Amino acid sequence: MATHAYITRLNIGGNYCGHDPAKPNLALVQPAKKGKGGLPRVLTLCTERVTGYFYRPRKVLPSLDLANGSDRQQRSERREACIKLLAALLKYTDLVSLRVGVPTPTGFMSYTVDYIAKDTGMTLKRVERAMADLKAASLITVSQPRQLLSSENWRGLAAVKAISRDLFGAFGLATMLKRERDKASKRLRKKAQQWDHEANNEPPTRTGKARFSLFIRTLATDLNHKTHHQKNQPSAFKASDQPEYQKQLMLKAAEIKQAHMDWDKDKCYEEAKKQLLGPSTARA
Repeated sequence: MATHAYITRLNIGGNYCGHDPAKPNLALVQPAKKGKGGLPRVLTLCTERVTGYFYRPRKVLPSLDLANGSDRQQRSERREACIKLLAALLKYTDLVSLRVGVPTPTGFMSYTVDYIAKDTGMTLKRVERAMADLKAASLITVSQPRQLLSSENWRGLAAVKAISRDLFGAFGLATMLKRERDKASKRLRKKAQQWDHEANNEPPTRTGKARFSLFIRTLATDLNHKTHHQKNQPSAFKASDQPEYQKQLMLKAAEIKQAHMDWDKDKCYEEAKKQLLGPSTARA
């Protein structure tokens, strides 16, 4: 059996990951741009305040400090990893949906874990452990969408990662978040109209803007109605009636409407259900 010479490794406080408890590395490889043309202030401010978790974990984000089910304080290298990953996720967060990715003319594109990991400067395994901690603390949600290739074959798409509003609330940014999301929604509507006009080679029209605004308001009304109906149900309900599902359905329908401005609400909803649940479930 082949052997190799023993290599001495230096551990200065972490699990051989280069972590120094006295000098934590909390910066991204390429920090988010601030100011004009940069990241919205609510995202950069949240990123700045997250760093306080390293020094006062139980007071700043108790759910994350207790994510591993132990009363002991989370290890410093684990705290460092969670902070860096949160900074990377916030850097790529779309304010309208709070998902990690970017809206495109053909729908929302979620960023992969591999892509995000490069910006943290950490190994993929370390990023995945931090991702699990953030998910256990309910600071982010992660879901795995699939695409039907044939009658029996499915392809996994990039996992949809979304930041919880509770993270902003923990740092006193809930009101600011709402204000910035409203602004971001207006910017997205203008961009969607521009995409539609470019695709159809048509000049902007007031009628087209009004139609899209009406569509968005209708989706919001439907969501509120279904959520209220679900809360008053005395018995168990199906997964498709849950508020989180209805919210995701509304967002997906809005994305589809951006790509197909000539589709009506029912057609957008039908396609959204197919993409979220698969064709067979959507027909149920």
